[in-house]
Amino acid sequence: MDYCRSLTFEQEPDYARCIRFFDSCMTRHEYDPRVYDYTWKQNRLSKDKEMLKSAMMNVIKKKPKKEGEKDDAKAGAAGAK
Repeated sequence: MDYCRSLTFEQEPDYARCIRFFDSCMTRHEYDPRVYDYTWKQNRLSKDKEMLKSAMMNVIKKKPKKEGEKDDAKAGAAGAK
């Protein structure tokens, strides 16, 4: 940013230097220049859907506790006080 601000209106920027700025930034943040933004978003959406589906299936698969188990846990906690 400092380089860009230091340029005067009449100066021609060093385009190779600007490209190196972007390349180093992408490398630093581990972006792959071959993966386009819309591809990343599409992949991200499908991953989010799978995570949500997995979480919902885990909730569905859990067995509900029996009524007697809840009371035993409460009684044990009350007896310990």
